[in-house]
Amino acid sequence: MSRVAGWWLAVTLLGASAVAHAQVDAERVRIHGSQTMAARLVPAVAESWLRDIGYDGIRRTQPRPNLTEIHAQRDGLPLIVEIEASSSAQGFQDVVDGNAHIAMMTRRPDAAELDAGWQLGDLASHDQEFALALDGVAVVVHRDNPIAKLGFAQLRRVLSGQVHDWRDVGGRGAIHLHSVAGANSARDLVDERVMQGAAYAPAQLHADGDALVRAIAQDPTGIGFVTLRQPWGANVRPLALSDGGRAVAPTRLSVQSEDYPLSRRFYLYGGQMMGALSRSFALYTMGQRGQDAVTRAGHFAVTLRPGYAPPTLVGPKDYRDLVAQATRLPLSLRFNLTGNNDSGVASSVYDSRAVRDIERVVAFMQLPVNRGRRLLVLGFADTAGGSSVAATMMSNDRADLVAHELMARGVTVLHARGVGAQVPLTAPGTAAARYRNERVEIWML
Repeated sequence: MSRVAGWWLAVTLLGASAVAHAQVDAERVRIHGSQTMAARLVPAVAESWLRDIGYDGIRRTQPRPNLTEIHAQRDGLPLIVEIEASSSAQGFQDVVDGNAHIAMMTRRPDAAELDAGWQLGDLASHDQEFALALDGVAVVVHRDNPIAKLGFAQLRRVLSGQVHDWRDVGGRGAIHLHSVAGANSARDLVDERVMQGAAYAPAQLHADGDALVRAIAQDPTGIGFVTLRQPWGANVRPLALSDGGRAVAPTRLSVQSEDYPLSRRFYLYGGQMMGALSRSFALYTMGQRGQDAVTRAGHFAVTLRPGYAPPTLVGPKDYRDLVAQATRLPLSLRFNLTGNNDSGVASSVYDSRAVRDIERVVAFMQLPVNRGRRLLVLGFADTAGGSSVAATMMSNDRADLVAHELMARGVTVLHARGVGAQVPLTAPGTAAARYRNERVEIWML
């Protein structure tokens, strides 16, 4: 080999070694968990985050069917966002084991998971729990079906085949069940909230939500369920649903306020010592740019948009009179009274979404278009373990707490009042019911 050829070989090998070394040393943000979130939502938000913080050369690869990698670089330094699809439980375990920085979860960690992850810190804190998006399920029928609403118990009997005729629930004709074939996120949520271990009756199977909706549009006695991201067209409509409280239809307002009983949050969770880039990503998802990416990915964002006056109101007359001329903001503030940090005391009286929603309300009311507008703050309580008088007092306390928080930040509150337990969203008796029923609505005049 000549001296020149040897020199070029050395240069080539050195360059290849440098590239390989850079690839090996690329910093990684590891995000593991829910398949539903990993499929489209989190990659879309991650790419938006990378662009907005100055990375370029952004490209996706898929080394394995369940692994998406987003490669980018800034100032010559490479970064890989690793998005691994498994399950909410596995994503959380990966964070506990140190194999991931962030867990994608379609639910909150359960008691066993919190116990296993005690070293992660207070996972109910808004510093570690990030409500990224909202999702849910619509139960759909033909537009000519006279049924307008179903309770969860009725729906379970229909889907399990215990009820074969619509006349048993106030309609007419034989019930025809339709279902999307195979495991899917809509079925997971119906399994958890509605079926409670009951088996599904045989149904006409469809490849996807589009096919199911088309079939319902041609079947006046058909019923099925699809994700809220699924358009249902002119001949199909969703039912209002109740799980022991008032029946609620899946409107934008009821989904964003989480009044609709088949809505849920998509969460990101990180340990209190997660790295700077991981925390940057998590915080980015909470801002307007991150939430815009959520919307582009086809999900319900949790940022504040103008609300509207509901067409019908349920509740006592003083409540209906108060809000008769007001516009509901699409949120419900909920509370965190059982911290899971070392002290056992919650880091905030508000849950993680409510902490940010209060900030969003303040920013919203500071917009030029809303100057001079005033707010109504209305509290609600749960009846479990107490009298109606106690429930009214508690709801007043909730409303006053939020009103004082807003007024301290310069927002004008015209009225703060408790409604008691007269407008429950779900039947009382469980911790989950208390969490849903004890809430604060905000209306704008």
